Amino acid sequence: MSGDDAPEPKSVKECQDRNDWDKWKDAMQAELSSLNKRKVFGPIVIKLKTIKPVGYKWEFVRKQNKKNEVTRYKARLVAQGFSQRPRIDYEETYSLVMDAITLRYLISLVVSEN
Repeated sequence: MSGDDAPEPKSVKECQDRNDWDKWKDAMQAELSSLNKRKVFGPIVIKLKTIKPVGYKWEFVRKQNKKNEVTRYKARLVAQGFSQRPRIDYEETYSLVMDAITLRYLISLVVSEN
């Protein structure tokens, strides 16, 4: 099954069973290449048997245009962060985020103050 009206696959196995497997495989490879380029993965380490690594899963989406034609296959590798424990699996988290409205306001403020 691979028609445009078919539901999105929920696993790699479901992707492999479809006629459009090559497109999903390319999307997965593009995601892994992007993660490697941004150096998301650290060095490989040997873990103790008592340590359970954070899980992961693949998310699959077909992007469509206004005519509901599939224009792109997209795959995302996501960590199952809900299994992490504070002060054991990580120390702190921080991500600087600014929305466009705030950025425009700050730029206009700087311009108005020379």
